[in-house]
Amino acid sequence: MIEITHTSDEGTVVWGVPKDDELAAVLQAADWCWSHHLAAWHLPGSRYQAVSILHVDEAAAALQAAGFEVVLRIDDAQTQRQSALKWVGQQVLHLEGKLSKVDRLLEQHFQTVAAGAETSTSTDLWAIRILVRRIDLEERLRHWREVGDRLVEGTSTHSAGKNQNSGADRAPYRDTTGHRQADDLDGPLP
Repeated sequence: MIEITHTSDEGTVVWGVPKDDELAAVLQAADWCWSHHLAAWHLPGSRYQAVSILHVDEAAAALQAAGFEVVLRIDDAQTQRQSALKWVGQQVLHLEGKLSKVDRLLEQHFQTVAAGAETSTSTDLWAIRILVRRIDLEERLRHWREVGDRLVEGTSTHSAGKNQNSGADRAPYRDTTGHRQADDLDGPLP
């Protein structure tokens, strides 16, 4: 039986095919190299990288076509980490965009106030809600940046901190005095 494995530390390796075996030519043609350290065939440049499914599939198909049983054992932690980093990066960009919009709205509001315009109670309450929203966005950004840093370092992304889905930061329905879509921050409530 031939085994193809992928781990972050070893990379992608074919076990069970001797260096001088007739199958060596098949692996060499597919860019595999003999590792004296591992005493097995390995895919150069595959250590600490996401698994190359194309190379694994090609090698498995060639070995199976030659009549061998092939087992795949893939440790996909690196691929999962890369996917998580991409997702966290998207969260950070999304929140930075929202924070930028909130900052523009607040700047416009404070310029109007500084110019001497009178404000109403509803406008003042709107400004307070936007300031609270800004604080929340900053906290969420801090959280996701920390998660990204931990992913880059390879440490656990779980923390004992605030659960983002707990609902603890939501006001009870009975306290709701108006409604606006979450991304509609362009002015006070009617």
